[in-house]
This record gives sequence, C-alpha cells and structure tokens, in this order.
Amino acid sequence: MTDSNLDRFIWAVAEDDHAVFVGPDADGKRLLAEYHGHRFDPPLMLDFSEEEFEATVRTAGPGARSLWPEVPEAEAAVRLLLVHLYESLCGMKTPVRRVYLSEGQVWAE
Repeated sequence: MTDSNLDRFIWAVAEDDHAVFVGPDADGKRLLAEYHGHRFDPPLMLDFSEEEFEATVRTAGPGARSLWPEVPEAEAAVRLLLVHLYESLCGMKTPVRRVYLSEGQVWAE
C-alpha cells in the first residue's frame, strides 16, 4: 500500500522544511507547530481533508507537470503545493490561524 498524496506532502514538509506537526486535534485536523525554526503558538490548523487535498492535487497537476516533466503529474502537483506552502509561511506577514486550500494552491493566514 502506498502513502496518499497528503501523507507524502506531510512527510516532505516535516523532513525537508524541518516542520513539527502535532495532533490530530479532536476534529482530526493536523496542526503545524513549527516550520523552518519558526514556532506557531497556537499551532496552525491544516484546514482541509484528505479528499480536498486530493482534489487540489488533481487541479494543480497539469500546470505543475510543466515544471517537473520527469515525474508523474501527482508528484509534480505535490512539489508545487510545497512551494506554495513555503511562500505562504515565509512571506511578509506571519500566519496565525490556519493553512488552507484555494484555487489549486496552499495558503496560510
């Protein structure tokens, strides 16, 4: 059995971006407590389901494949979503609430 795209995304964020996840919370949501040495108190809620993440992977896949043509479309989409997460979390304004999906991208607020 293979990991889901969300599992691969979570693993990459933890491994490559030195993130720390806690939870899941009472609602089953994962919580991001640390990212690239920046701590979030309270942790940021990953405010999406596995099904929503899979739908975002399908939406982002065709465009992402042009950036990474050597990998399958789903892997390219996960890579692109990792870039979106980095840009959202390392931007000018520090997020304080949640990480969410919109328009085929990952955002933080």
